[in-house]
Amino acid sequence: MASSFAAFGAGSVLVPPVRVSRPDRIHIGTGVVLHESAWLSVVEAHPGSPPTLVIGDRVRFGRNLSVACIGSVTIGEDVMGSDDVFIGDCYHDYTDPTTPILDQPMSQPEPIEIGGGAYLGAGAIVLPGVHIGPGAYVGEGAVVTADVPARAVVIGNPARVVA
Repeated sequence: MASSFAAFGAGSVLVPPVRVSRPDRIHIGTGVVLHESAWLSVVEAHPGSPPTLVIGDRVRFGRNLSVACIGSVTIGEDVMGSDDVFIGDCYHDYTDPTTPILDQPMSQPEPIEIGGGAYLGAGAIVLPGVHIGPGAYVGEGAVVTADVPARAVVIGNPARVVA
């Protein structure tokens, strides 16, 4: 499987079962571990805008990581995430309420960056356009809708800085 990725670093492991679309657009660093049931959904939803997912060295995520990328998602080195984390640079648009969501177009992607050494707690959700600073701590169940400063602690829905 590693040979089909744009890059797949030494010692990296995607623990089965795993679901991956467009591995040729995914760069995985060295020593990465993504536990069971990861879903790396990289889709070219807007012609001429190739998506890119970058996962830095020594990144670790628990079970059920979901990444939805139609633009750019970058996870820095030494990021740790618990179970059930969702990271998405897009969403299904809802411009016509008479059309089923499945048939609606995808939104324009907004890049996501997660800085090195950050932590994403169980059930955390990172929405389009968010930049999480290096060393930041995103609490369990937090819904991150805005940028998080370096080394800040955020909790809640929407996530807010508490330390």
